[in-house]
Amino acid sequence: MSLLSWAAIAVGVIAVIAMGFGLPDSWFCALLALTCMLGGADAAYRELKVWAVAFLTGGLVFTAAAVWSALRSGRAGRGGT
Repeated sequence: MSLLSWAAIAVGVIAVIAMGFGLPDSWFCALLALTCMLGGADAAYRELKVWAVAFLTGGLVFTAAAVWSALRSGRAGRGGT
């Protein structure tokens, strides 16, 4: 197993554990996005094209979710909807 795989697993485990301790949604999604990006980089390095595209697409989705969550929490703090 490569170092990128170990890093992706470590970040994913940290995200899940931190979620149990009240990690905000935006941080959780950002950590999962990082996990997907690391997994995608590892898959691309190993030339597993389908897995690389799947991981990178998942990373894009989690990045969008993190931005959406951060924007929603920022609006809620200012009294917006």
